[in-house]
Amino acid sequence: MDEHTGYRASQSHRWFGLGGTLLIYAIIGLIAFVTITPFVGRRAEAPNLTVFDIKAPAAQADPVPQRKQDVETAEDRPAPPIVERRPVPPVPSVTMQVSETALSRVEPQLAQPQPEKPMAPAPEPAAAPAHTTPAANSAPDSWEGQVLAALSKERRYPNAARVRRQQGVPYIRFVMDRSGRVLSCRLERSSGYAALDREAVALPNRAQPLPRPPADRRGETIELVVPVEFFMTTG
Repeated sequence: MDEHTGYRASQSHRWFGLGGTLLIYAIIGLIAFVTITPFVGRRAEAPNLTVFDIKAPAAQADPVPQRKQDVETAEDRPAPPIVERRPVPPVPSVTMQVSETALSRVEPQLAQPQPEKPMAPAPEPAAAPAHTTPAANSAPDSWEGQVLAALSKERRYPNAARVRRQQGVPYIRFVMDRSGRVLSCRLERSSGYAALDREAVALPNRAQPLPRPPADRRGETIELVVPVEFFMTTG
């Protein structure tokens, strides 16, 4: 009960007042929420940006004074000499004329078979060198014959040539003094077989001293070209 008014509130009245108070606060809060939310939403939106494509300023042209300076420099240069061009004489035209009559007369010709050539006969044995001394074909009783006989005594048939049955006649050239001593010897013409050629070159040195030349053969040295025969006898 209230001390001033003497009024005593009932239990139901207290609950009713409390509910009305809460209802009023709820309405006020709802109004405030509805009013504030749109304002905050508008402020939260990001501003739109607009991008403009701005071209760079064009390069400025060279200043006029610089161009004037270039013109003055070009004027100061000496002008190139003028070369007179000589007129080129016209080249005479050459026309080749082909006779149609000559072309019409030319006819293709078939190649005629050539007659068979007769076979060449077998070559004859080569003759002795033109400058051969008489020792190559001298009589046995002459001095040249004695030299050939001395060489024949020391002649040996190479074993390698004998096994292969090689035969031939090499020519040798040698120089001797008046005492019969051989000074030099070399192969004048080959027999075709190395073994026979080597034996022929070694023969004069092995057979020396050779017979001395007669008095009618003048000169301190005498040069001879002789054949050395290598033939195998059958039987």
